[in-house]
Formats: sequence, C-alpha cells, structure tokens
Amino acid sequence: MIRTVIHDAAMSAAKAYSHAAVEPRHVLYALAKQFRQRPDCEACFAPAKRSLEPAGSSYGTPSISEAATAMLDALKTDDDAVAALKQAFPAGGEAGGGAAGTQTADTAQQGASVATDSAAAAKEGETIAEILAELDELTGLGAVKAQVRKIIAVVQANREREKAGLKAVQPGLHLVFTGPPGTGKTTVARIVARLYAAAGALPGAKFTEASRSDLIAGYVGQTAIKTREVIDRTKPGVLFIDEAYSLTPSSGVDFGHEAIATLVKAMEDFRSQFAVIVAGYEEEMKEFIGSNPGLRSRFKTYIDFPDYTPGELREIFERMAKDVNIGLAPGACEAAERVFARATGKQDFGNARFARSLFEQAYARMASRAAVDGAVTVDELTDLLAEDIDDDLSMLAPDTRRIGF
Repeated sequence: MIRTVIHDAAMSAAKAYSHAAVEPRHVLYALAKQFRQRPDCEACFAPAKRSLEPAGSSYGTPSISEAATAMLDALKTDDDAVAALKQAFPAGGEAGGGAAGTQTADTAQQGASVATDSAAAAKEGETIAEILAELDELTGLGAVKAQVRKIIAVVQANREREKAGLKAVQPGLHLVFTGPPGTGKTTVARIVARLYAAAGALPGAKFTEASRSDLIAGYVGQTAIKTREVIDRTKPGVLFIDEAYSLTPSSGVDFGHEAIATLVKAMEDFRSQFAVIVAGYEEEMKEFIGSNPGLRSRFKTYIDFPDYTPGELREIFERMAKDVNIGLAPGACEAAERVFARATGKQDFGNARFARSLFEQAYARMASRAAVDGAVTVDELTDLLAEDIDDDLSMLAPDTRRIGF
C-alpha cells in the first residue's frame, strides 16, 4: 500500500517539475510530504522540496529510474518509509547518501540526489589534472589560469600538511572576478566549483548562479529568508553572483544591505561547505566590496578577466563553427578578425558574446544566400564565406561614458 501511494506521489512531483524521469529525489519528496505531520519528519520537507529544483523541460510521462524503483521496492511498511526519509535527511539537513530501507552499501549510494547545475557538477572520479586540462583548453585567459592553479595548489598543500598532522593555512575560497562581459567569468567559476570539490576544499561541486532578483525581496524581513534559501540550495558548492555590485544599496529603502549581511554571515558560518564568487566591472566591484566591512575581510583574492584580443576572438569564432560542423572558406577567418579589431574596446562590445552574435549573423547570411534561387541544398550550407561576415557594427551602442549600476 505505502509503495503505491509514494509511487503515485513521486510521479506527480516529476510531472509537476517537468522532469523526464522519476528519481530518488522525487521518491523522497513524496515520503516527506506523506509524513510531514510527524514531528520527527517535519524538518525533512523543506530540503526534500528544494531537491526538486530546477524544473526541467520534459512534457511527456516520466519514466522510472532503476534507483527510484529500488527505493520504492524497499518500502514495505510505514516504518521503512520513515527510516528512509531520516537516513536521507538526517536532522532535516540536505540529502545525503542514504537510501530507502536497505543496509547494503551499494544501495545506500542510490539515495537522494539534490538539485545541481549539471554543467558544474563534478563527474564521478574526475581528477584535478583532468579539470585543469579543461581549464587550459579555454581560449586566452593566461593570467586567470595561473591564479586558479595557484589557489588549487594551496588547497592541495593544506591537505598534505593535515595528513602529516601539521597545521594548515586555510585558503580564501571566496573570489572576486573583475572584467567586462563575455570574458569567461561564469565558465571559469563553474570549473573552480569542480576543482574545489576534487581537491577536497568543499564536500560537493554544486553550482548556483544568482542575481539581485534571486536574493532581494520587496518587503522588510523577506530578503534574509530569500538569500538563505539560495545559500541552502548551494551547499555544498559555489554560489556565483554576476553583477554583484547591483546588491549595493542605492537608497534607504533598498534591501541590498540585508542580502549582503546575510551573505557575509553565511560565508563565516558555512565556510567549510560553500564558497562565494562575485563578478562584475572592476570599479563597481571595488565599490561593492567596500560597502561592507565583512565583504572586505572575506574577499581577499581578485582575478581580472581582460578583453579578448582580436586573434583570440577569431579562435573562438572558429571553434563555434567547428562545434556545428560548419567550414570556413578562405578569407572568412581574416574577415572576422578584422571585425573584431574594429569592435574591440567599443561600448557594449561583449567579447565572446559579440563573437557569438557575429557567427549567428554570418550563418543567417549564408542561409539567405542559399535561398536566393528558391532551392536550398545542404551543399550550400557547409561553408561560411568571407562575404557572409557582416562588418556592420550598428549592434554596438555609440561610444559614451559608461556609468555604474
């Protein structure tokens, strides 16, 4: 009986969140909902619900994963169900490695899975060397790569000292990324999250992106709650806040100070469970860090992301074409690099984002060229020509003095 009830509730949860499959997290949410009124299970509901985020994009009937089936099959009685719930959420905390109603180590590892950013989650067994190799494959960013390596070297040194019974110099895992848009800050932040987990600096590689709207509410007292929810969803892992200077209070009725104060406290209270990376323009970030003494004391490491050179943007452009199996005819790369040289330094330039826009426009021109005679063939859609590279920079705003947020 209990299995059928939980099965149906788990299926409903997967459908509600547009997930393609029923997983252990859906089963555990169903259990938490079923036994929510019990005092010893009440605290499990909130983390179980958080584990369902983010929503997916599937609109069909969810399938049942093997891990979820095994968990459901182990539910013979209410006592089995409650035991599985408590094992997955000890003391109402985030989902751990426990599984439902079984004592074997193999099945225990099929327990609740919490919502993570799959692009940032460390692959099982991946090494620091493998992740650093992925970092090295990024175009440019030589100084950035060197600083990241230095941070991870400190983490590794501390682990070795601890193994030898020596005191470790705790590294500052909270980072400030400065630089213009489109320079790879988010991509590097995701890699750093995986490196922290692989190096043992953090117990997990979850990655959460947040903006002002994710952290700040419109009423007194609600901002702290909203910010804590984002922090809880991030642990263990990295919270990345782009354009973090937008949190700087702009008036007496701005609740940004409440979000910052909550964030600062969590950075101290949970320093072994999560790290914060903030990013934005250099001058605005200086103002943001200077707005609160707690921020100044916790953010010690600054990494600057410079504009890409025209040559680096050409390499990015070539990679975009290669990723979708489109060739570049003679002269096309040179034409793109000339456009990058003209655009570099202009307002709203956007770096890699501009390269993406240029590539998409070139593809559209190729498609239009192929459609002129009314009969489009695959042979006409394999190579970008130099004439497909649009040198019109009207997409960029006129050069004016940029003001902060």
